[in-house]
Amino acid sequence: MVYQLISKDLKERALWLIEHNYIPSDVCEIFNISERSLSCWEKNQAGFGSVSPPPNPLRGRPRILNSIVSHEIFDLVEKVPEMFLDEIQEWLLVAHNISISRTALYKLLKKAAAERDEDLQEEWLQDVNTHFVASQFVMVDETRKDDRTIYRHYGCAPKGRRAVLPTMNPYLQDHSIIILDNCSIHKGRHLPNYLV
Repeated sequence: MVYQLISKDLKERALWLIEHNYIPSDVCEIFNISERSLSCWEKNQAGFGSVSPPPNPLRGRPRILNSIVSHEIFDLVEKVPEMFLDEIQEWLLVAHNISISRTALYKLLKKAAAERDEDLQEEWLQDVNTHFVASQFVMVDETRKDDRTIYRHYGCAPKGRRAVLPTMNPYLQDHSIIILDNCSIHKGRHLPNYLV
């Protein structure tokens, strides 16, 4: 017999007929079920009080990271926020002998970031909106830079404008505040030399 999903009420009705002295083979024929299924439902009813067994608590894949290791990762990222995913992977392997994919690590950190304090974010945004205007900011991101390239060949800019770093101005004038991502190369002592 081919596997088919059988509703709980049909299972209960079949057992009701058995309890009321119907012949098991007749019940199986009426509901188009196997005697083995009927026997299984009787065992479930006797053992669990229901025709369906309770859900298995061990179902699903086991977690790679327990809560202690997860919190250690969050502490590490808080102390050294410029770490890349591969550096965190290496730390996990050395410190805890745990191998985890970048995707799984990214999802863990993304979920944690989504649960950050929204009130604090709103307060920061309010402060920025109160004290600054958009023309003061210059956003910089080296989207495609690695050991094989010295500089970028492409850039993004508003339509009709070139993707170049404009001449920076004194603080609080237009183009006076550079916003960089949290990449580790942006934290070196050499960076101010390039911005002058």
